[in-house]
Amino acid sequence: MRVRDILDAPQLRMRLLHGNPADLDRPVARVCATDMPDPRPFVTPGALVCTGLVWRQQAADSDRYVHLLAGSGAAGVVAGQALHGHVPDDVVAACRAHGLPLLSAPQSVPFSRIIEYLAEQAADVRWRRVQARADRQRRLLSAVAAGAEIETLIADFSAEQQVSAWLLTSTGTVVAGTADLSEPEIDRILATALTAPRLPAVTAGAMRVVQVGAGDRITAWYLVIRPSDPDLDPFGADLAAVAELYRQRRADRQHLDWELADRFPAPFAERSGLPEAAIVCEVHAAPTGTQPTARSPARRALPDRVPGGIDPTGTRGPVGLATGSARSGAEGRTSGGSGLRAMAAPAPAPNAETPPGVPGLPDVATALGSVRAALHDALPDIVTAIDSEGRLVGVTAGTQDGTAGVMSRRLGRIAPALNGIRLAVGVSGRHREEPLAGTIGAASAASTAAREDAGPVNIRVADIDSAVGLLTAVPGGLQRRFAERVLGPVLEYDRMHGAGLLGTLEAFLGSDGSWRHAAERMHVHQNTVRYRIGRIEVLTGRDLGRLDDRLDLYLAVRTLSGQTAPV
Repeated sequence: MRVRDILDAPQLRMRLLHGNPADLDRPVARVCATDMPDPRPFVTPGALVCTGLVWRQQAADSDRYVHLLAGSGAAGVVAGQALHGHVPDDVVAACRAHGLPLLSAPQSVPFSRIIEYLAEQAADVRWRRVQARADRQRRLLSAVAAGAEIETLIADFSAEQQVSAWLLTSTGTVVAGTADLSEPEIDRILATALTAPRLPAVTAGAMRVVQVGAGDRITAWYLVIRPSDPDLDPFGADLAAVAELYRQRRADRQHLDWELADRFPAPFAERSGLPEAAIVCEVHAAPTGTQPTARSPARRALPDRVPGGIDPTGTRGPVGLATGSARSGAEGRTSGGSGLRAMAAPAPAPNAETPPGVPGLPDVATALGSVRAALHDALPDIVTAIDSEGRLVGVTAGTQDGTAGVMSRRLGRIAPALNGIRLAVGVSGRHREEPLAGTIGAASAASTAAREDAGPVNIRVADIDSAVGLLTAVPGGLQRRFAERVLGPVLEYDRMHGAGLLGTLEAFLGSDGSWRHAAERMHVHQNTVRYRIGRIEVLTGRDLGRLDDRLDLYLAVRTLSGQTAPV
């Protein structure tokens, strides 16, 4: 309803005393009648003020009164003639001076009739909107039943509502849209989508973001609407509800593929002539705002068969892949210089917390499926499986650095919705002359080292430019045989006596051979460290003062600890 509509209503018989065309197009939110000397408590923005001019005792009162109305955001003034028999010229001059349209109501038209007219018109508008929404719902459902693509529905909605619209995933894939979106625009949209306490929400660029899907915000889609006119406010709930059918249909197909792949595992197929990269993604929980520092006890973490259905000896064949939940808990690693190159994910700050009120992932088991969906969204041609340790393992077409770059940007966007879950991702390029087992082993080592990086999403590339990096290309069976041959007597001694020799060796190597630092790290006396290191040298026949012997022990410890990365 506009001021012009009140003026043009034949049953009200209004007369225009002042008002230019632009002023007459002002929207009217409500009608209020007041003659109080100070009208401000009764006038809200957009109100059409009806007054009998009782407040006017002299001409000077008009400017003061109209000034108060204009300051309160009134849309216009309707002046009655019952008191003075006409509208005084000073009232007209005051409305002209303060830019308020002025209408004159005849004595036979009470203000209550104006209020009733506005209420009737508002009810009529609401009814038309309800009918329009019902018609739109019927058209959308009919289009879905007829097999229309979501791109068609987005285009039709945009044309009907005079808006631009897009459908995005949490990692930034544009499922459908009416125009191109730049990467910075996508970043701004997803920052709002993944951090707003409640949705719908409005971005800094006046785009409305509506969540598609009632689950967590990583697996959800987002309907983004930008009106061509700021006064338009298309909610888009109907389109979002229909888009959920398409999202759920895609998710059902994806989960069926995963279930079949996990239940009937097979080796990852080779793509002849194309560069490939292997990915290992660890999903685990860590206390927000803390950084792991102390090493956990050494453990034999390499499985009998390398993840992804490849025997570490190089024999290809299906193996059992566990579908259990990912391991939880942060196992401390302090990484130093090696053939592992860190790549930080953009956007989120280190140890970023989920904003209050934002629904996040409740646990590691739930996060595993959500992160797997995000990984497939970021790398559409990736083939994934879940290994016996609950890690995501995959192979995708692409170079090592290119794959890591895509993951860094795309997975970095979901960091605000992880809610305490941390991702440690390793990426390794595959070379034609090496078995896939070695490539996955290198990616596994990189993901283990990535646990130490700050922030919820950490990605590392395994570069074979050091002895540590080179060892990752060796099949897992050979790695274990080497480690057990070098440290077998130490393992047996610890098993029989519980002497903690292996843990001491780890701390000593991780402290660059410093007795004092190793002792502080383990909270023991320096003499205890010296005694244990001496016992290790006797048992292994190695001299830790020699570089080659120290390197042998270093690589053996890394293998038994489940990583070929620095302590």
